[in-house]
Amino acid sequence: MWNPKRWAIAILIGLYLYFLLPATAVLFYELYHLTGIEPVYWGYSAFKAGGYYFGIWEYRGLACLVVTLLIGLLSGIFARSKTA
Repeated sequence: MWNPKRWAIAILIGLYLYFLLPATAVLFYELYHLTGIEPVYWGYSAFKAGGYYFGIWEYRGLACLVVTLLIGLLSGIFARSKTA
């Protein structure tokens, strides 16, 4: 149940959602201007909207905590069921 690597990944994903979601939009924006590929701009739009609305959402902290716990616990349950 307690695998430090699994929990480190889960915590990093939770922190990413809390702090770095809008920064991902900036990366997509810059990548679009470097490549000119239109679907990259769609990714920018999605991350921009997601980062904004998730950032002002009242339950953002709770959602990040739940995602972290789900990743940590469910990956442990699935890993255990495969070995059984």
